[in-house]
Amino acid sequence: MKQQIKEELLRQAKLTFNVALCVSAASAMMTLFGVGLIYFNKVSEASLTAGGGALATMTSLNLAKQAKDELCEMIEEDED
Repeated sequence: MKQQIKEELLRQAKLTFNVALCVSAASAMMTLFGVGLIYFNKVSEASLTAGGGALATMTSLNLAKQAKDELCEMIEEDED
C-alpha cells in the first residue's frame, strides 16, 4: 500500500510539472504578444497582456518548484 501511495504521488508530481511547463510556455508567448502590442502603440492592452503572462509564468514556476520539492522529500523519506 505504501508503494502505491508513493507511485501515485510521483504520478501527480509529474503531472503538475508537465502542466506547469505548458502554462509557462503559454504565458511566455502571451508576454511576447504583449511586447508586440507595445510596438503597435496599444500600451494599455500590452501592459495587461504582459502582466498576465508574467503572473502566469511566476505561478507555474512556483508549482513546478513545489512538485520538485515534494519529490525530493519523497526520496529523502525513502532513503531513511
